[in-house]
Amino acid sequence: MKRKLIITGLLLCSAQASADWYFRGTPNGWGAEEMEFVGGNEYRTCQSFAGGDGYSGPRFKIDRYANWQESYPSSDYGVDANRHYQITFYSDSKSVLVEEVSDCNIHVETLGASYSPSETTFALWSPDHSNVQLVLDGQNYTMGRVPDANGMTDIYAVTVSGDWKLKPYYFVVNGVAVRDPYGKMVEPNTNNNIVMDLDSTDLPGGWSQRPALAEREDAVIYEVHVRDFTIAAESGVSANKRGKFLGMVEGGTSFNGVTTGIDHLKELGVTHVQLMPVYDFNACADSTDTDCYSWGYDPRNFNVPEERYSLTPFDYENRVREFKQMVDEFHKAGIRVIMDVVYNHTYSKEVFEPISSSYYTETDLSGTGNSIDANVPMVSRMIRDSLEYWVDEYNIDGFRFDLIGIFDYDEVEDWASHLNSKFPDRNLLIYGEPWNGYASDPRELERVRLGTIGRIYESHTGVFNPKFREAIKGQNDNGGCNSGDCFAFNSGPDTWRIEVGSRGGIRYTKNKDTLIDTWDPMFAMDPEQSINYVSAHDNLTLRDKILQWADLNGVSRSAPYLRRIQQFANGIVLTSQGIPFLHGGVELMRDKQGDHNSYDSPDSINQYYWQWKIDNADIFAYYKDVIALRRAHPAFRLTSWDAVNQYVTSSRPRYGVVVNHIDGAAVGDSWSEIIVIYNSADNYTYSLPSGEWKVAMEKSDPAKGNGRVVSGSVVAEGTAVTVLYRD
Repeated sequence: MKRKLIITGLLLCSAQASADWYFRGTPNGWGAEEMEFVGGNEYRTCQSFAGGDGYSGPRFKIDRYANWQESYPSSDYGVDANRHYQITFYSDSKSVLVEEVSDCNIHVETLGASYSPSETTFALWSPDHSNVQLVLDGQNYTMGRVPDANGMTDIYAVTVSGDWKLKPYYFVVNGVAVRDPYGKMVEPNTNNNIVMDLDSTDLPGGWSQRPALAEREDAVIYEVHVRDFTIAAESGVSANKRGKFLGMVEGGTSFNGVTTGIDHLKELGVTHVQLMPVYDFNACADSTDTDCYSWGYDPRNFNVPEERYSLTPFDYENRVREFKQMVDEFHKAGIRVIMDVVYNHTYSKEVFEPISSSYYTETDLSGTGNSIDANVPMVSRMIRDSLEYWVDEYNIDGFRFDLIGIFDYDEVEDWASHLNSKFPDRNLLIYGEPWNGYASDPRELERVRLGTIGRIYESHTGVFNPKFREAIKGQNDNGGCNSGDCFAFNSGPDTWRIEVGSRGGIRYTKNKDTLIDTWDPMFAMDPEQSINYVSAHDNLTLRDKILQWADLNGVSRSAPYLRRIQQFANGIVLTSQGIPFLHGGVELMRDKQGDHNSYDSPDSINQYYWQWKIDNADIFAYYKDVIALRRAHPAFRLTSWDAVNQYVTSSRPRYGVVVNHIDGAAVGDSWSEIIVIYNSADNYTYSLPSGEWKVAMEKSDPAKGNGRVVSGSVVAEGTAVTVLYRD
């Protein structure tokens, strides 16, 4: 029941100062009860009306100063007897919105199922339908509208007495059964969510210490898929843990004398793993089908660990505990955990549309037919609550957003700022893809793009840097190079974009409000906003890209030159300002046999072949050594626009060469001066500043220089990064 009264009248005491507003009516004997200030011009109260008083039926007025000098409406506003109403007063228009609720005493703190041993409260946002029911363990319960609270509106809820731990439930909205959008667990391949007592899933010894991360720029991110990393017998992972959460963190694994699994990551030296989707997705719904493969970019429940990666998918508490144990073991190994999250769409509209069509955008922004509309406040709130849940309950250290570009940048700013204020000691990493699914978007100027991300830099939000990627590698799904691309291949490269990218993509001027082009390579207000990379799970692996380039250009696939490119491309990334990102397996020269979209390809395409680590020991050594170099020297990971602008001097002395001179002493590095030379072309003799210099890295081996002393000049080989320094 909703009734709205628009009140017109004179301001009787307009000269008086503004004050709070008060409810007066039959429920409180016409006393003055201060209304809750909601925000803006809104004031709210919830009142339970009986049968009125001796003068008339149930009714009320809104009094401005609690002295009857100014009250609305001129006549009392009448309501039905024996009802509960949420009353919202809009002080600007002097209008009242009266909405019937089931009980003024039910206050919902969060949506979903809030468990206690004596009762569980179930709550659902339902803006379109009032016919909302709960089916709990086979029994139906009617859910009623409850007062708006905690920034939540249009909430239907019911509290059911008793201990409902691990019992199945679902909602029925207007006759259609739906899962709980806030569900914390689900029975595989059903619509049944599960009531969870999350206290029962705590790790016996509590959380281990989180790995230190002084600055976000200190991160080295490694993207990995649970099944890819652990499924092969040669991974050394125990047979029952292959393709599982706990297989990711099984220590002591090896293959023919080389480390595998988590020990491999420790040896490599990365600081973060970015796990491809590990929450409940729709593909491979039959948990008994052990061969089915999916990347997992088709979500159903955003807050549920994916059953395919659990040893015990039907032991719901243990499934949660396994995920927590995985995170904790990574932390013990000195590695933080980032989740790949897909809030931009669901696997189909049937996930949310029976609840409300407001969940989805009119325009298909994700290219999947079911894009989520975060401009709807309660949808945005759902995403924010989900992010907070993963950080709070599962100890997650950051999020990679799939297609973050379908969202307004101010919405993303709100989510990130909320997380950073709730968890100020975490140094969470929050970043995503600043594009959509090839859609024409009427809100283009409001969305996350390179040109807008700088406006929200204070929320510590970043994006993948596609301009740097393209400048280094060229086209993603073939061996081709657009004009100015393919620096790593010496194919007519645009050295300006290499220079800009190596400086963290910082803006030309330090002003977040300066309008720049949507895809300006100079976009960041802080180097942490630039996630630098050349390959990811999408598109060709770097090795497959190199092989296809070789085929186009008449180069033998066995040419040693191609191995140099495998090193050079990420050598640039790992010595640039910003945050480096590595596609899992790139350090082993991983290929997918030319498959550029292996989202449902078999293990034979996607899995790690650990023989690669033996065959390509030189490639692994290169990546390991450059990561160590980066982590040892803060000069490669400056933490502000000012630091990059003041202490990195860049030049492009000739074709195919970019040189960065870094003032190490000014930024607290043990090396007082550093010179980094990126050379894509033939050997280049670089004239050094006067005095002696030491070579830290050259050719295709970061350890090659071994600190040898040079002066006057140095030969920087082509297809290589050369680093020199003074103590």
